[in-house]
Amino acid sequence: MADDINATDWVSAISSLAAAIIGIVTLLTVYIGAMQLLSQNRMYRLGLSWRSLGLWKDTVAKSALFGLQRRISSPTVSLKFLIKKQWKPNLNFPVGFPRDEDTCVEKADSLVLANASWVNFMQALGLSPDNGHLYELQDASELVNGIVPMHWTGKDLVCIASMLSFQSYEDSPSYKSPMPLPMQWSGPLGWLQFRSSTNGCVAEFRPRMPLYNQISKDLHGHYDQKRPELPLEPYALRSRLWNSINGFVLANDQVLYLGGADRSKRPQEVDEDPDIKPEDLLDDLMTKDHSNEDIMRMLFGKKDKQPKALRREVERNGPGLTQRPSGRADDDVPDFLKTLLHGKICTHKMKEVLRPCPGLLSVTVEGELAYARGLSVTNCIQEYDREYTEDVDHKKYPHNLGDLYMDLELLKLMKEALILLRPDGFYFSPAGYLYVDLSEVYHDIEEQSNVLMEIFPKEFIPAPVAGAKPNGSGSSGTSSAISFRSPEHENRECLRVAMILCNELQATRKTARACFSVADMRLLAKAVSVLRDGFLTPKAGNRDQKPLDLIWAMMYCGKLSRSILKAVKTAPVAEFLATKVTCKAEMLDCEALGQVAATGGEKIESGDWKFSVPLVADGEFTGEQFVAALAVTFITYYWIDKKWITDVAVYNNTIPQSVLMC
Repeated sequence: MADDINATDWVSAISSLAAAIIGIVTLLTVYIGAMQLLSQNRMYRLGLSWRSLGLWKDTVAKSALFGLQRRISSPTVSLKFLIKKQWKPNLNFPVGFPRDEDTCVEKADSLVLANASWVNFMQALGLSPDNGHLYELQDASELVNGIVPMHWTGKDLVCIASMLSFQSYEDSPSYKSPMPLPMQWSGPLGWLQFRSSTNGCVAEFRPRMPLYNQISKDLHGHYDQKRPELPLEPYALRSRLWNSINGFVLANDQVLYLGGADRSKRPQEVDEDPDIKPEDLLDDLMTKDHSNEDIMRMLFGKKDKQPKALRREVERNGPGLTQRPSGRADDDVPDFLKTLLHGKICTHKMKEVLRPCPGLLSVTVEGELAYARGLSVTNCIQEYDREYTEDVDHKKYPHNLGDLYMDLELLKLMKEALILLRPDGFYFSPAGYLYVDLSEVYHDIEEQSNVLMEIFPKEFIPAPVAGAKPNGSGSSGTSSAISFRSPEHENRECLRVAMILCNELQATRKTARACFSVADMRLLAKAVSVLRDGFLTPKAGNRDQKPLDLIWAMMYCGKLSRSILKAVKTAPVAEFLATKVTCKAEMLDCEALGQVAATGGEKIESGDWKFSVPLVADGEFTGEQFVAALAVTFITYYWIDKKWITDVAVYNNTIPQSVLMC
């Protein structure tokens, strides 16, 4: 009996001990679980706080079931969706948010960047929670490094990064090999860093330090008042996307694509020159005025068939139309870009003939890049390839922009593309070929900028309106200065400020290190918009006049822009701006401007003031329209000159399919 009692006591004691141990373990488990939940809750609170998400706080975290349940989601951006919605990219530098949630941005003493880098990236894109029609919300499964991540499709992130002028640290990025991780891209806004993690590919955006404005405060104030909102054209997004893959936008949703060189001969190329009867050849030589090069080609054929002695004599005397303008330099083209463009053969001293090549885009990597951007690659595409040569057939390709030789059809397309290309409020982000082609187009403007200390003389800049702030270097009036005190002279006040802006940009380029801020880039877009709207837009009832053709004339005819710059040094401003100029049969007769600029009864040669510019419509223009067109051309050149050549588009098919930005 006693043994039974002892056994029962032992069992009871052991059971009690086991129960106590189980209870303690349970308490410890509950405690640990509670602490983990509290820690996770604190992490979520930090990840969902104003400090982490800024303006996106209420969009990312939404409560349900009377606050007992919380749904966490993050925005996703699709480039094809943005194109469909006709998004106008209002790009800017990410300035951050107020420290206090209840403080508005305008009244905040200081701004801080959000902990979630995608919030700062979205601010740079100009996308906010209020733009709900431009993004979609996707459930966020878990935090990454204490941050609610934003989901990106790799291709979309690459396309947007190329549009934002990002560059890879690799010398020669490959579109074939998988993108190596870790990877870092740099651009005017900052850095994009990619790394692998247990969650897949993770990206982080790190902004640069803010750049100070290099353009004067007075000019910023003037254009902010004149154009409070950034003027953006409907084609602004398409233009940025095409520029980053060597394309130009045209009107009516068309595109001009200038591809590279094909090392192999095309089937349609004919090696032999056409046979010409001796009597026809003699008649042609005797009746027409040919250059030395053309005569040698007609007599002996292509350059490689010409006698070396005669070839050296022609080259010694100058190759006529194909001679490259003296003083031309390519020092601003980086070595890596020369390698990219020219491969292992030296082509930068050769002429480039642009030839129609339908279907080219569909067999090049740019075609795949265009498709990934949601851009059409089958319709409305004008495609051209190029041939590097020393022997240009001037009858077949009679026109040239620098060393780019083309036929009349392509010249029309180039005119349209170059007029549409304009500052859009952000740094110009071209691909390599596109920038080199534009360097050829603007080589005359560049040469003039290289030698001038100011574009418009101080004596030519009129006196300001009473109370007008931008006075700068051109505030001094002269005896010929115009008084802009009446309302009808508002446009000329805009012209005065534009001349001051050109001089300031030129002074910065010549005497300082130009590192313009995003605000400066926005000012350039506003200045060009003001000049185009005020002077270069056809007036109502006179739609046949095309003053925008003057911008084309300044780019095509270097002699014209040089003559105008020479004339403004001596011309009285009032008379010069009011002088009428006519154009007939593609001949600009600027003799009246020359007469105004002539000093002391100086006689001018009428032939020196007549300029043949193809594709300029017949009409009558004024001196102020010439000055406005010249100012637009130089401002656009300064914008192009501060380019960020992008090369990250080649990662389109090599970046991981899904990227988390935290």
